Amino acid sequence: MQYQKKRQYSRVISLSAYIALIAYFVISTLAHPYAEIGSIVIIGIKCFPLLGFALAMYKQHLRQLAWMCFVLLIYFTIEIMYVPVNGVLGAFIITLLYTSTMLHIRWHNRANEEAKAT
Repeated sequence: MQYQKKRQYSRVISLSAYIALIAYFVISTLAHPYAEIGSIVIIGIKCFPLLGFALAMYKQHLRQLAWMCFVLLIYFTIEIMYVPVNGVLGAFIITLLYTSTMLHIRWHNRANEEAKAT
């Protein structure tokens, strides 16, 4: 399979996992309402760092996507601590997003090299 096709598949998976992760954070927060602090504040705290990378996901800025992967490591660490409470779905979505984004960056560069060679 050529790198261009791999890059397209990894982009679709990355975008899907990105949207799924934000939806997961919103749904999981609304499922466990917080009495002292409003749910909107908690959703903002969970989603604000990820929403900062929305433009990078849309325009495929590779350097910003790499930074998003570093941020995802923090999310992964926090989510792993809450696996007994929340289950493994959040950790799975974060892992899928991290892996597909890293592969997208790699295959994007390889596709560019392949295009220059021909």
